[in-house]
Amino acid sequence: MNKVNTHFWPARADRAALPATPRSFLPRAKRGCWLGLLALPFLLGPGAAAEGFRNPTIGTFGLGRSGGRLAHVDDASAVQHNPANLTDLQAPELAYEQGLVYAKVEYTSPTGLTAETREPWKVLPAIFAAWPIKDTPWAVGLGVTAPFGLSTEWSETGYFRYQAPHFAELITLNVNPTVAYRLRDNLAVGAGLDVMWSQLSLEQAYPWGLVLGNPAAPDGLLEAKGDGLGVSGNVGITWEFVPGHRLAAAVRAPMDIDYSGTFRVSQVPPPLAPLIPGTSGFESTVAFPTLVHVGYGLRLSDAWRLEADVEWIEFSRFDSLPIKTGAALPGVAAEVLQDWDDTFTAGIAAGWQFHQNWNLRFGYQFFQSPVPDRTFSPNIPDADQNVITVGLSWRRGHHGLAVAYGAVLYDDRTVRNNLNPAFNGNYDITVHLISASYRYSF
Repeated sequence: MNKVNTHFWPARADRAALPATPRSFLPRAKRGCWLGLLALPFLLGPGAAAEGFRNPTIGTFGLGRSGGRLAHVDDASAVQHNPANLTDLQAPELAYEQGLVYAKVEYTSPTGLTAETREPWKVLPAIFAAWPIKDTPWAVGLGVTAPFGLSTEWSETGYFRYQAPHFAELITLNVNPTVAYRLRDNLAVGAGLDVMWSQLSLEQAYPWGLVLGNPAAPDGLLEAKGDGLGVSGNVGITWEFVPGHRLAAAVRAPMDIDYSGTFRVSQVPPPLAPLIPGTSGFESTVAFPTLVHVGYGLRLSDAWRLEADVEWIEFSRFDSLPIKTGAALPGVAAEVLQDWDDTFTAGIAAGWQFHQNWNLRFGYQFFQSPVPDRTFSPNIPDADQNVITVGLSWRRGHHGLAVAYGAVLYDDRTVRNNLNPAFNGNYDITVHLISASYRYSF
């Protein structure tokens, strides 16, 4: 992913603004490759990313304690956060989690032109099941989640019309069967298998008028859609080295998914129809990161628990995105440089059981963006962020309800010196996180 991408606009920022018609764009097309099709088109799932293309913290418990959710996990979502803690559960449990994400991006170019994303609401459901096996040190669990994902939609006729996909989405669905074992009273381990299906969808306008030198020619629509399957695994450990003090760690191994599907081109001019098929194959590959998570948990009393976590994410695996189609279109990049950086997160959280049926959770977490200025894309509008969360849960008998909210405070992101000067400018990102869950204990 250190490959040089020549499929970008010329360097002057004042030339990066999208013209109102293809006619005004034509002089630049003669000076170089003018189309940044699929320039960083990688956009995931039905959610909105926390950093890079990873979805926000999964589950209502996890969101409420976003900064510290590893050493003490008191429900079936331990499958996701730390499988070793499944051994802490006292009874089998089934949980449905429904997350909602509000994500909006407002862009201002260096010359004052503006654009904003559409369809700000995203959904992030999850299902967890856990079963501590009676009179044994074993527990098993299952999680169905969307761990990675982002979906962005810009105007079909707006500023980025020919520069990047106006619609880009990548959906992930991960099935995570898990087993845990208590080695000693103060030491437990867990492991799971990650089987993740993913679908990548992209749509972008294609200016046939520029290709033919005929401004009257209508724009075409490029559509790419493919899916694939990847397999990986995860492990976790929790050690209560002295009463009330826990160290925990969890690792998710990396995964590569190869996508295959269909590429469609509309409005192909009759003279080019024998050379450019309207429908052909589409292939790509995405490298998902390694995640390493460590935490220290402190039980102050029966009512209070504190935790501090640090996480490392190997986003540098995502260094380029291949774009293989059966249609040789002028200006379409065969490989798009990403060159992402490894990142870390750090946070603190607390849980307070202020009543035998009620628990209040709150946390803070810092997320570092992996996306450098030079390969930043409007399809992955990202920045460093500070997240403040709060959650409330109720349990009585077999039933449990929980809600959580997260305010995501993004740093100002002003992009300069991008490989495509059309992407330079200021990106104002607004995100709110909401989650609710119902669980039943058997």
